[in-house]
Amino acid sequence: MRPMLAVPAAVPGVPPAGPEWVHEVKWDGVRVLAEVTGGSVRLMNRTEGDITGGYPEIVATVGGLPDVLLDGEVVAFDDSGRPTLQAIAHRMHVRDPRRTSALSKTRPVSYMVFDLLSLNGTDLTRLPLMERRALLDELGLERVTATHLGQPVWRLSEMHDDGALLADVTAATGLEGVVSKRRSSPYVPGGRSDAWVKVPHRHELVGVIGGWVPETDSPNRLGSVWVGQAADEATFAIAPVLYPLARAGSGLSHASRDDLLQVLREIQTRTCPFDPRPTEPEVRRTTWVEPLLCVQIRYLGSNDGGTLRQPVLRALRPDVLPVDAATAELWDISG
Repeated sequence: MRPMLAVPAAVPGVPPAGPEWVHEVKWDGVRVLAEVTGGSVRLMNRTEGDITGGYPEIVATVGGLPDVLLDGEVVAFDDSGRPTLQAIAHRMHVRDPRRTSALSKTRPVSYMVFDLLSLNGTDLTRLPLMERRALLDELGLERVTATHLGQPVWRLSEMHDDGALLADVTAATGLEGVVSKRRSSPYVPGGRSDAWVKVPHRHELVGVIGGWVPETDSPNRLGSVWVGQAADEATFAIAPVLYPLARAGSGLSHASRDDLLQVLREIQTRTCPFDPRPTEPEVRRTTWVEPLLCVQIRYLGSNDGGTLRQPVLRALRPDVLPVDAATAELWDISG
């Protein structure tokens, strides 16, 4: 099973309001489904990969849980007690038993559980969220599971009624953001539903590369890329037009730039894929490309015209189709 996904808030930075919504902290970690069977646990990432070996403290502390399938986020805390991606980055790809055992003591993790998908063989995904949460509460996660280094490993992610207040608090304390959920919503495995809304405090998105500009002093080196998103998703396959978001140049290593430039040279075109066409002076030195490649960008904010301020290239996103860039799930990238 793959986890349910959220959509971006209709108004960036503002959680939906009303009595039909509840709100949780958006944890900055690794999304994990935990399947407990006969006292043993198997951990799966969002693409159904088995990552059980990476987190021995979760496996060792499963304790008195019944057979369940849980959804949650594995997080690590920095020296200030704040869960950050940087804190867990050291754990994400380590599978060697000796290293994971050592890291479980020096960089321990917690499993923040926020949903219950099955209980003793009964599928709960069609139940309303609040019924699933009531059953999850009854498990008493922190009571029945063991501790590690004196701290609970299995934890229940709390729900809050006031999304605006939670957004203010999480922003002030440096947490990643808020996830808002409809109380009546079923769980949609592998699906993205507007019943779950994400409000991240960091500004990142996935865009589509539509052109590139060489370095000023090195015409054969990649200096920056023009990035946009589909102007009309319904007709993008027929008329692949982008609206412009940014020209981004920093963030990628020299090796990544060289590799990217080789690909961009193979898909260059005479036609500008942006509407409206960018008007900056760099357009004169731009080579347009077919809008086929996606990239994840971090940015400070947006200008009045909708372009991004201080964009930084974070990673190429070969897993995302250009037409889906605007709603793509963000990769968790350290740094």
